[in-house]
Amino acid sequence: MSSAFRLLGGRQVGELLSNNVVFANPVACLMMGVLLTVLVQSSSTSTSLIITMVGAQILELRSSVYMIMGANIGTTVTNTIVSLGQIGDREELERAFAGATVHDMFNWLTVLVLLPLEMASGALTSLTGLIVNSNANSTINVDKPPDFLKAITSPFTGLVIRLDSKLLKDPELLRNSSTLIKVCCKTSNSTCLEKCQFMFMEVAGHWADAIIGGILLALSLAALIGCLVGLVRILRSLLESKVKTTIERVTRTENRCLLFAMDYISLLVGAGLTILVQSSSVLTSALTPLVGTGVITVEIMYPLALGSNLGTTTTGLLAALASGSDSSLQTALVHLFFNLFGVLIWLPVPLLKRVPIALAKKLGAATAAYRWFAIVYILIAFLLLPLMFFALSLLHTAAVYVAFGLLVAPMLVAGVVGLLQTHRPDWLPEFLRTWDFLPEPLRSLAPYDRLLSRICGCCCVKRNQVDITAGIESGKNSEGTV
Repeated sequence: MSSAFRLLGGRQVGELLSNNVVFANPVACLMMGVLLTVLVQSSSTSTSLIITMVGAQILELRSSVYMIMGANIGTTVTNTIVSLGQIGDREELERAFAGATVHDMFNWLTVLVLLPLEMASGALTSLTGLIVNSNANSTINVDKPPDFLKAITSPFTGLVIRLDSKLLKDPELLRNSSTLIKVCCKTSNSTCLEKCQFMFMEVAGHWADAIIGGILLALSLAALIGCLVGLVRILRSLLESKVKTTIERVTRTENRCLLFAMDYISLLVGAGLTILVQSSSVLTSALTPLVGTGVITVEIMYPLALGSNLGTTTTGLLAALASGSDSSLQTALVHLFFNLFGVLIWLPVPLLKRVPIALAKKLGAATAAYRWFAIVYILIAFLLLPLMFFALSLLHTAAVYVAFGLLVAPMLVAGVVGLLQTHRPDWLPEFLRTWDFLPEPLRSLAPYDRLLSRICGCCCVKRNQVDITAGIESGKNSEGTV
């Protein structure tokens, strides 16, 4: 799937990265980082590319900070798609989608806090600059850790398609190349000595990269769906044994001290496993079906996802240390501290910890009631929203800030009012104690469901209507379930 997305969007990535107008705007850089990671389907690849460009002085350090933030958001699209594998069962879909999007909510909330802070003060840039300057005279020799997952999968994926990774890391080479597919495996003085052997070798160079990428995407999605169906069935059979009881005994203890320690143990486990497989997407995608089937809860998934965010920073950090470039090292440290500060904000304090979890559960409840919402969420969060801001950045910088303000301000107001409605309704005027004063399309998904039902000519059966503005604290629907 990663190769398919690279074939479909690799050249567009090169064009994006060569557009200096976009780099002047922090919000546009953020959305560009989201698009870049969605297209290459790997935050490790996108952050390594950003770090390389900074080291080669193609990209300014300040712009790379915002792109790194966007890359963190873009990497969560994979496990969100994986959650759709349990769309056949509403309760499993609700849990799985909540487990997948809790990672999204953490990243978006961290960006909402640290993006304005960085724009106003340059805090991340200044902190990492001090660290790099204090170690300017030291020399550290590091080797890239072994990628165990790639060692297992590469022999099989190499039989289907092979891409030239150098082209994705160098926009200039990409611009001068006609295809991303690696045709020649052994060269000498620009002469091909041995051609590569894989499934699409005969059509490479004759068919457009986008056509081959589309075929690969269809095949990989079919394989993914098949694997997910098999995985869910295996998990269900395991749940009938003592496995579920054992996991529940460990993870659902009532001991407060153990619960507190469990968060940090899960954080370390998530970081360690991500370093081992060299991919946060692989770990969170593997955990999402477990949440759906009830093996682990969203509360356990949350610190594991945060740990995967920390673990994925090691790839870029070690690559930057090996390169010897101060600017590359500073960019890699920005990636590390962005995730570290996010963990410090949204994990230790119970009240703040509940915010991303409650938001994710609310999304899960909405998806269980209206299954089409999952597709709409993925399209808006990972494609339409970044593309809109990217287009606005080409028009005028002010347009980006106005649009960003119009998007974020109502969300913040709704969040504050929702909390007051739950905990301090007497502080609010009577008309603000419920959302009934708003038109139905602004407080419920039901009108959109009716519209889609008319368009599709079928009735979208829903379990219950979900008020999209209430319950931010608890994440509960009208029946009291999450």
